[in-house]
Amino acid sequence: MNPLYLIPYTEPIPAPAEIFIILEQLFFLIHIIIINSIVGLSLIILYQWDKKQDFFIINKPLAKKIPILFALGINMAIPTLLFLQVVFGHLFYTSSILMGTFWILIIPFLIIAYYSSYFHYKKFEVSGFAKYALVIMIIIIFYIAFMLVNNLSMMEMPERWETYFSNRNGTILLWNVASIYPRFLHFLIASIAVGGIAYSLYFRKNSEDKVREGLKIFAYATMFQIAIGFWFILSLPQNIMQKYIGGDLFATVVFILSIITAFLSIFIALKANLKGSVLLVFFTLVFMVINRYNLRVFHLGENFNISQLKLSPQWDVFTIFLVILLLGIAVIFYMLKITFSKTKEAKK
Repeated sequence: MNPLYLIPYTEPIPAPAEIFIILEQLFFLIHIIIINSIVGLSLIILYQWDKKQDFFIINKPLAKKIPILFALGINMAIPTLLFLQVVFGHLFYTSSILMGTFWILIIPFLIIAYYSSYFHYKKFEVSGFAKYALVIMIIIIFYIAFMLVNNLSMMEMPERWETYFSNRNGTILLWNVASIYPRFLHFLIASIAVGGIAYSLYFRKNSEDKVREGLKIFAYATMFQIAIGFWFILSLPQNIMQKYIGGDLFATVVFILSIITAFLSIFIALKANLKGSVLLVFFTLVFMVINRYNLRVFHLGENFNISQLKLSPQWDVFTIFLVILLLGIAVIFYMLKITFSKTKEAKK
């Protein structure tokens, strides 16, 4: 069956598609940094878990940051999905329906994970269940990440949609797509790496040893991450893989830059240079986000191109939306500033 027959018609968009694509990538970058930090910090806390009083005194302020970051991460996911749906909504809605049973479960699971993060902080030093609450939160985030990987991959592969005719239960997942597994592991290992950086940043004014510890965690995780990245590239269809190794100039340059910055960040981290590591990690993540978007374009190929979208300008509505969006972001960061400043005052 020709997959073009399965792709729904597109709706007119109120502004050039490039604007929404840039906004989607920007908010996704913010979102993934926050979520990676949450998972990474949580895994570090679990690994270091000790019933000694010093552990609880040192790590409780860090545990308090997790539910705050969780709320911010969810808020940053909303505009990411909204901007995605403006341009690729006809694809994203279809893939969401095909795996609808698993997709709808994200909502109750997310509520449980959010509550678990608060329970972990509130009962951090007084209940043994606090540790298990953190485990539940991490498992749920992994579940959500795996579903997102499946949804976004299925969105990019309309040729897989015909599975619906043999399974209409909303339980279609891409178990037989080789790239799904390294793509998911890429998130998992990135969380450990970014968590190591976040750990170092948190203790940068209090403990030089912990800064070094966080940077080592980042460096070793990034080494493994590079291996996962090559596995991911090799698991892609031949025609797409070749795009990253010379077939497409822009994709090749960005891919090489992401590798260079990743290797440099390892070297700098092992030298205990926190500022240099943070800078290189940021550039690596930017390049990775671009690589991710290039992959979407390559997967869709002739099935869909943004040039097919009809433009019906609504600059007045779009301007109002952007103003409200910026105001919302300003309010969120103001609330965070107040929250973290209160935390510092409480410490004093």
